[in-house]
Amino acid sequence: MEEDVRVKWINMKKAVKISLWGIGILVGVLVLAGAGFYLNFKIGTGKMTPAETSAINDSVFCVKDNFVNAYIFKGKKGYLMVDAGFSKSSVLEQLKKLGISPEQITTVLLTHTDGDHIAAIPLLTNPKIYMHREEEQMINGTTAKMGPFKAHWAFGPYALFDSNDSLLIDGLKIKIIHTPGHTPGSVCYVIGKDYLVTGDNLIVVNGKAEHFVEAFNMNTPMQIESLRRLPDLKTFKYILTGHHGITRN
Repeated sequence: MEEDVRVKWINMKKAVKISLWGIGILVGVLVLAGAGFYLNFKIGTGKMTPAETSAINDSVFCVKDNFVNAYIFKGKKGYLMVDAGFSKSSVLEQLKKLGISPEQITTVLLTHTDGDHIAAIPLLTNPKIYMHREEEQMINGTTAKMGPFKAHWAFGPYALFDSNDSLLIDGLKIKIIHTPGHTPGSVCYVIGKDYLVTGDNLIVVNGKAEHFVEAFNMNTPMQIESLRRLPDLKTFKYILTGHHGITRN
C-alpha cells in the first residue's frame, strides 16, 4: 500500500514537472514571438517618413501622428477625414495646430482598419464612417491580421461600400479603388481629380508605386497585383500616403 502511494506521488511529481516544462516552453515561444514582432515593428516603422502636420492648401490638410499620416478635406459644411491616426491625444493636438475642431469632422473614410488608422475616431461626434465591405471581416472577429488575435469594432455604426463605388459626400466626389493585400478590404481613394489617398497600399519610389512594408502586409503578392489597378500616378497632383508622406507631381 505504501509502495503504491509512493509510486503515485512520484508519477504526480513527474506529471507536474512535465506540465511546468510545457508551460515554460509555451511562455518562451510567446516571448520570442512577441520580441520578433516588436523588432519587426520598430524596424518597419523606423523606415517610415510621414509628412509633418500642415495645410497642403486651403482645403486639404495633413495630420502627422507619430509614424502615420491622416488627411482632412474641407467640404461644403464640414470636414472629411481619411483615416484617424494612432493616438487620440496626439491627433487632437495636431488638429489644434490646424485650427480644426473634432466637432467639425463629420465623415471618416477608412483605407483599412489597423489600429494606427482608427484611434482618434472617439474624438469625433457621431461621424459617418465608411469602409470597404471586405474589410468588415477584420473588425467582427472573423479574420485576424496577424497571429490568433481578432479585432472587434468599438466605434459605433459604419457604412460599407463595394469595389469601384463612387461617393458624393459634402460636395466631395470620391472614387473607391479596391486594393487588397495589406488587408482584404484595403482601398485607395481618388478625391476630386487631384488627390490619390493610399493608406498602406503603396509607397512611391522615383514616381512609381511599390508595395508597402512586407512584414505588415497580409498578402504582398496580392497587393502587387492590386497596384496594377491604379491610374498612372502622374495623373494626380498629390499622392497622399499613410506612412511615406506626400508626393507632388
